[in-house]
Amino acid sequence: MGRLYTLDEAPVVREVGRLAGGLTEDEAALVRTLTPARLCAQDMAAHQAELVAVLAVIRADESLADYVYAIAPEWDGSIELLVLAGRVSSAVERHELARAA
Repeated sequence: MGRLYTLDEAPVVREVGRLAGGLTEDEAALVRTLTPARLCAQDMAAHQAELVAVLAVIRADESLADYVYAIAPEWDGSIELLVLAGRVSSAVERHELARAA
Protein backbone atom coordinates (compact mmCIF):
# COMPACT_ATOMS: atom_id res chain seq x y z
CA MET A 1 0.00 0.00 0.00
CA GLY A 2 1.26 3.49 -0.85
CA ARG A 3 1.99 6.27 1.60
CA LEU A 4 -1.10 8.14 2.78
CA TYR A 5 -0.59 11.88 2.90
CA THR A 6 -2.64 14.37 4.83
CA LEU A 7 -3.77 17.21 2.62
CA ASP A 8 -1.00 19.58 3.73
CA GLU A 9 1.69 16.91 3.38
CA ALA A 10 0.92 16.20 -0.27
CA PRO A 11 4.16 16.60 -2.24
CA VAL A 12 2.57 19.00 -4.73
CA VAL A 13 1.44 21.31 -1.90
CA ARG A 14 4.90 21.28 -0.31
CA GLU A 15 6.69 21.94 -3.61
CA VAL A 16 4.34 24.68 -4.80
CA GLY A 17 4.53 26.28 -1.35
CA ARG A 18 8.31 26.25 -1.57
CA LEU A 19 8.28 27.74 -5.07
CA ALA A 20 5.62 30.35 -4.27
CA GLY A 21 7.10 31.47 -0.96
CA GLY A 22 4.54 29.77 1.26
CA LEU A 23 0.82 29.11 0.96
CA THR A 24 -2.24 30.17 2.88
CA GLU A 25 -4.76 27.48 3.74
CA ASP A 26 -6.94 28.67 0.84
CA GLU A 27 -4.01 28.54 -1.58
CA ALA A 28 -3.07 25.03 -0.42
CA ALA A 29 -6.68 23.94 -0.97
CA LEU A 30 -6.61 25.50 -4.45
CA VAL A 31 -3.41 23.62 -5.30
CA ARG A 32 -4.99 20.34 -4.19
CA THR A 33 -8.21 21.12 -6.09
CA LEU A 34 -6.45 21.92 -9.37
CA THR A 35 -4.03 18.98 -9.25
CA PRO A 36 -5.07 15.78 -11.02
CA ALA A 37 -4.66 12.55 -9.08
CA ARG A 38 -1.92 11.19 -11.31
CA LEU A 39 0.69 13.02 -13.34
CA CYS A 40 4.06 11.80 -14.61
CA ALA A 41 7.13 13.61 -13.24
CA GLN A 42 7.55 15.80 -16.34
CA ASP A 43 3.87 16.80 -16.38
CA MET A 44 3.96 17.44 -12.61
CA ALA A 45 6.86 19.88 -12.99
CA ALA A 46 4.96 21.82 -15.67
CA HIS A 47 1.77 21.68 -13.58
CA GLN A 48 3.59 23.06 -10.53
CA ALA A 49 4.94 25.94 -12.63
CA GLU A 50 1.37 26.72 -13.77
CA LEU A 51 0.16 26.65 -10.17
CA VAL A 52 2.89 29.05 -9.05
CA ALA A 53 1.96 31.38 -11.92
CA VAL A 54 -1.75 31.30 -11.08
CA LEU A 55 -0.98 32.00 -7.43
CA ALA A 56 1.05 35.07 -8.42
CA VAL A 57 -1.83 36.31 -10.56
CA ILE A 58 -4.53 35.83 -7.95
CA ARG A 59 -2.37 37.32 -5.21
CA ALA A 60 -2.18 40.50 -7.30
CA ASP A 61 -5.89 40.73 -8.24
CA GLU A 62 -8.51 40.22 -5.54
CA SER A 63 -11.48 40.06 -7.91
CA LEU A 64 -9.72 37.44 -10.03
CA ALA A 65 -8.90 35.51 -6.85
CA ASP A 66 -12.57 35.55 -5.83
CA TYR A 67 -13.53 34.11 -9.21
CA VAL A 68 -10.84 31.42 -9.20
CA TYR A 69 -11.65 30.28 -5.66
CA ALA A 70 -15.36 30.14 -6.47
CA ILE A 71 -15.03 28.26 -9.77
CA ALA A 72 -12.04 25.97 -9.12
CA PRO A 73 -13.91 23.18 -7.28
CA GLU A 74 -16.10 22.55 -10.33
CA TRP A 75 -13.49 23.39 -12.98
CA ASP A 76 -12.48 20.63 -15.38
CA GLY A 77 -10.49 22.66 -17.90
CA SER A 78 -6.91 23.90 -17.96
CA ILE A 79 -5.50 26.33 -15.44
CA GLU A 80 -4.83 28.83 -18.23
CA LEU A 81 -8.49 28.80 -19.24
CA LEU A 82 -9.54 29.23 -15.61
CA VAL A 83 -7.39 32.36 -15.32
CA LEU A 84 -8.63 33.66 -18.68
CA ALA A 85 -12.25 33.12 -17.64
CA GLY A 86 -11.52 34.92 -14.39
CA ARG A 87 -9.98 37.86 -16.21
CA VAL A 88 -12.96 38.14 -18.54
CA SER A 89 -15.40 37.87 -15.65
CA SER A 90 -13.48 40.52 -13.68
CA ALA A 91 -13.40 42.86 -16.69
CA VAL A 92 -17.14 42.48 -17.23
CA GLU A 93 -17.77 43.14 -13.53
CA ARG A 94 -15.59 46.28 -13.58
CA HIS A 95 -17.37 47.48 -16.73
CA GLU A 96 -20.80 46.95 -15.16
CA LEU A 97 -19.75 48.78 -11.99
CA ALA A 98 -18.36 51.69 -14.00
CA ARG A 99 -21.52 51.85 -16.08
CA ALA A 100 -23.74 51.87 -13.01
CA ALA A 101 -21.77 54.71 -11.36
